[in-house]
Amino acid sequence: MPIIESFSVDHTKMKAPAVRLSKIMTTPKGDSIKIFDLRFCQPNRAMMPEKGLHTMEHLLATFFPQHLEPSKGEVIDISPMGCRTGFYVSVVGDPTEDDIVAAWKASMYSINAVKDLKEVPGINKYQCGSYQFHSLAEAHAIATAVLSVGIGVNFNEDLKIDDTLIKNQN
Repeated sequence: MPIIESFSVDHTKMKAPAVRLSKIMTTPKGDSIKIFDLRFCQPNRAMMPEKGLHTMEHLLATFFPQHLEPSKGEVIDISPMGCRTGFYVSVVGDPTEDDIVAAWKASMYSINAVKDLKEVPGINKYQCGSYQFHSLAEAHAIATAVLSVGIGVNFNEDLKIDDTLIKNQN
């Protein structure tokens, strides 16, 4: 079975908060799509609380596209990781890791400026599948933690997994 990209990097070496260019794809028409890993928490050591992650998802989807310089790219999707340690951001265009860091940082400030859960887009039974499962306080704590530590960059070549580690786990 082919290995997916995320499983080809050693999560024990990842730094967080940090951005990583996960994958580059080219559409049939020649457009570049870049997928970035926004690692909020150190894998296997911490994870975002569920309600805060959900609220962060709504707020990131709102603010991140606003803070990414339009000439650099357009956000296609922002999706939380099932492990609750980060998000994937898919962008059409050619942003650099520094462009993504700047948009992420600005988004954290914007998230911390939201004062009431009623201001969070899409929190109602018509637009959200779990509209009562949110916490603005937890989202603020996540954003504050990112800003207090600062956002670094992870590079795939530094995270290349040693296949013998995997074989020894089975």
